[in-house]
Amino acid sequence: MTVSVLLEGVLKEGLVDEFTQICKGAFQVTRAYDGCQGINLTLNVENQNNFVLTEAWDSKEHYEKYLAFRTEDGTVDAITSMCAEGPTIRIFDITDA
Repeated sequence: MTVSVLLEGVLKEGLVDEFTQICKGAFQVTRAYDGCQGINLTLNVENQNNFVLTEAWDSKEHYEKYLAFRTEDGTVDAITSMCAEGPTIRIFDITDA
């Protein structure tokens, strides 16, 4: 079943531009990864440091495999080190509503 993944965090001051550039490069790999249907970076209009990555995956298992890959390659630690809060990850089933 297709899932939606929301990864949310708050960046440390002054890191929005750097984080955006990192995402531009990393998303090329993510979009080509098995099971990825799409990924976007969204920034809170009232607090640009607050970001959400919205992702769609073929299944929870596809996402978990991808997350393990990003943990092993250091991306998870890099994102975490840029955050003042988070990041948190939530996985949702997409319904046919």
